[in-house]
Amino acid sequence: MADPAPGIVSGATQDVSNALNAVPGTLESGASSLAGMPQDIANLPFISQMLQVMPAADMAFGGAMLVFIVLFHGAAIRALTSHLVRRSQFILANPAYWRADLLMGATVFSLLALHVFEIFLWAASLVYSGMVPDWRTAGFFAGNTYTTIGYGNFVLPIRWNMMAPIIAISGLFTFGWSASVLVDLVGRCQRIKDAVAAAENAPTAAPPRPPTPAPSPPPPPPQSRKA
Repeated sequence: MADPAPGIVSGATQDVSNALNAVPGTLESGASSLAGMPQDIANLPFISQMLQVMPAADMAFGGAMLVFIVLFHGAAIRALTSHLVRRSQFILANPAYWRADLLMGATVFSLLALHVFEIFLWAASLVYSGMVPDWRTAGFFAGNTYTTIGYGNFVLPIRWNMMAPIIAISGLFTFGWSASVLVDLVGRCQRIKDAVAAAENAPTAAPPRPPTPAPSPPPPPPQSRKA
């Protein structure tokens, strides 16, 4: 009777060889399936509609710029608030109306410069990304959108048009933060002016009276002479 072992071994070897040969094809099909998963997710009804409203490129680039602008604004506001506190305390030691007005004007101008620089940052991002061809147009578009006035005569390319609402949202965030600084500034300037008014209305102290001299003792009575 023939030994069946060689046939069994040969069949097992062939099965292993077929399995190994099938591995590359299996890996390729798995990789293609994984690569197609984002597209499958993007084709879901809700996700597809959201991507049409806010494309992923706009959300990624605009969101990163918004976070950077807000963090930069927060650092600048902290520095400005610290200076405002120190300066107001110094002025309260010797209050004057003109000093309070000067403090208010300098703080408002600093906030204006901060927002103008943030508009410049948005304009730079539009120019360097190729969305806007020149700096003047980019600055005008960024300024109008940042202050929520409107687009002006220029609109972004259709595939980047959702950048405009993100720029406007960043302006809403930063202007709201600046408004809180202005409220604090008005209160501090008013306290300085109240201190000036209190000093002006304080009654003047009367000059001290000279001390009254003590009365001199009466002279002793004359003594009578004895005979």
